[in-house]
Amino acid sequence: MADASPELLAARAAATLQLLDADSAPAALQIWSGGRPDLGAAVDSIPAHQTDTAYTQGDYVTAGLDYYRAENSGTSGSTAPAWTTDGTPVVDNDITWQHMGATPELLGVMTFSQPAGSLNGHQLTLTPAAETPKTLKNGTAAWARLVNGAGTLIYEGTTGLQESGAFVELNTLELKAGGDLLPTSLLIEG
Repeated sequence: MADASPELLAARAAATLQLLDADSAPAALQIWSGGRPDLGAAVDSIPAHQTDTAYTQGDYVTAGLDYYRAENSGTSGSTAPAWTTDGTPVVDNDITWQHMGATPELLGVMTFSQPAGSLNGHQLTLTPAAETPKTLKNGTAAWARLVNGAGTLIYEGTTGLQESGAFVELNTLELKAGGDLLPTSLLIEG
């Protein structure tokens, strides 16, 4: 294990703040339900699986309430495959699909002030916008993304209950539409 110098930690915190404030729109913390995708992958509009369709490695499709990632490029079969939800790969003509979990849904967004926070040595304290954010829909918080105003990914990680060590900690993972979205902590390490 290696330890970073205070100077390196301070530079990393300053770079993070600079990335968060790189756009005129405010940075945001997005809370999602469902299976966590590949780092930074777009999941706001995953298409339903189609038969006799060309797919590229890394494409996502939905089937039922879950979503799947193409492990290779190819063309789907003339009939839909038997979709599994136990982690077993799904063979679809010459494509293999990997189950990724329940289809992600955006549960809530917390925007930050501009600048997004302040520095004290190597500690970055993020400052939420004045208004308390509300959750958008009911669901179980599973993962989160910290993005700048242009939507560029800065950090991504799991959600968990207080003192779980998750990237974002909440009082409850069961979010209700219209309820306050108030993370108790956001942990950035590394």
